[in-house]
Amino acid sequence: MNKVVVGAAALVVVAGGGVAFASLSGAKVAGELKSRTAEMLAPFPGVKVVENSVSKGLFTSVHTVTLDIGCAAEVVTDAAAAAVPASDNPGATEAPAARKPVQITWRDTVRHGPLPGGKGVGLATIDTEIVLPPEAAAQVAKLFGDKPFLSVHTALGFGGSYVSDIKSPPFKYAEQGKGDIDWQGLQATVRGSLSGGVAAGGTYTFEAPGLNVNFVAHDQAAGNLRIGKMAMQGAVLPHTGGSLLMAPSKGTGGITSMEFAFTQPGEAGAKPINMVFENLQFASDAKIDNGLWSAVSKVSGKGRVDDFAIDKIDMQVSLSRIHAATYQALVGKMMKSSFNCKKPGDEAAEAKEAAALAEDMQKGLNDLLVHNPEYALDRLAVELGGKTAEMSYRFGTKGMTGADAAMPLPTLLTTKAYGNASFKVQTGWIEQVVKKAVTLKPLPEGASADTVVATTMGFVNATVDSLVTQGYLAREGDAVTSKAAFDGGMLKVNDKPMNVPLGMLAQ
Repeated sequence: MNKVVVGAAALVVVAGGGVAFASLSGAKVAGELKSRTAEMLAPFPGVKVVENSVSKGLFTSVHTVTLDIGCAAEVVTDAAAAAVPASDNPGATEAPAARKPVQITWRDTVRHGPLPGGKGVGLATIDTEIVLPPEAAAQVAKLFGDKPFLSVHTALGFGGSYVSDIKSPPFKYAEQGKGDIDWQGLQATVRGSLSGGVAAGGTYTFEAPGLNVNFVAHDQAAGNLRIGKMAMQGAVLPHTGGSLLMAPSKGTGGITSMEFAFTQPGEAGAKPINMVFENLQFASDAKIDNGLWSAVSKVSGKGRVDDFAIDKIDMQVSLSRIHAATYQALVGKMMKSSFNCKKPGDEAAEAKEAAALAEDMQKGLNDLLVHNPEYALDRLAVELGGKTAEMSYRFGTKGMTGADAAMPLPTLLTTKAYGNASFKVQTGWIEQVVKKAVTLKPLPEGASADTVVATTMGFVNATVDSLVTQGYLAREGDAVTSKAAFDGGMLKVNDKPMNVPLGMLAQ
């Protein structure tokens, strides 16, 4: 057979296969987008899906979603209309303008594989465009000009994995006599699985070069906010719940600097305040174990207030044993109530709904307490000039049963709840704070800063000595300490029981 004929036949087969693949890949991707959109928006009762459609082509498909956010236009009663005078006729009346929902549209332009858009190899690419209402679009155009305020490009692999690149351009905006904004843009990358959805997990990175805001208030107070480079990265781990809110995850991030300067006029002798925080670092770790969600968050950094240096800030907060399904259901009910559109004149139905929600919240709270949740400030430490003040506390429930959940909440908390708190402050730390506080206000006439500091520290030391004598505080070297614990309806301070058991308060 002629080689030219064979080659032509092969080309037809390959091209035909490519066309068939393009058709199949387009149908698959468009279908997934439509179903995932419906799934994502289902928990938001205040968001009405006006359109969730797919227009299919051979090499390109378009997925269009139009949302109404907020309540539909309300019917205005005759009494309400009669109470509003017409602006152009004092003797007439006119109905107030009906509130309308905000309508937003986004379009996903899907270019089908195996060569989407003729560039690269893959299942498809998706370019997302957000269409705002005319009024909002006009306001956004003042900031970004003819550039889209947000662009999203997604590349889909043959296995259903995706990589989305998200970008927002920088802008500068100023208003005479009010201030100005210099936003330096942002970019982010999200990786995940289209077919697996949220439950399949994924990773993300985020970076924004910075933000600068100058403002002037009506009383001529002036301020400036500067935020340096912001960066975050993390992962949502695979899970069975299908919810981002209670998903297991890990994340880290940081802000190079955050500065706030403020000048308040009208205070004689008052000085401008300048606060700076540097090298702020964040970390979070959330886990799910047998349906119970736990999370730990950490923040650290350093800063200064004017010339007063804060050498170190260190904080850790944790949540433990939160029953994920119950919490998710509570959040869903609260969102449904918050976004539920009320009809004018239907106060009775609104009151009934509020009572039902309160009952649901009470039952949901009891269901959460059965799993013995705990909230804790594990550590908050602030170091000044080599001296440290630190504190911690935690509270939760223990030994709860289903029968206990039927008890009135005050009784339940005083019999099944526990809590403890402690702090430790070096006296040199207190003195540094007093010295700084003295510089923030005008001194009394004829007094020196040293005299005011000495007088204040004398009062502080006398108060501490009195509280030590009463057993509420203790001295530990150059530090003042105290601890308190609440358990079984009894409060103890420094291991000494209070005279009145707090459990009696529930009776």
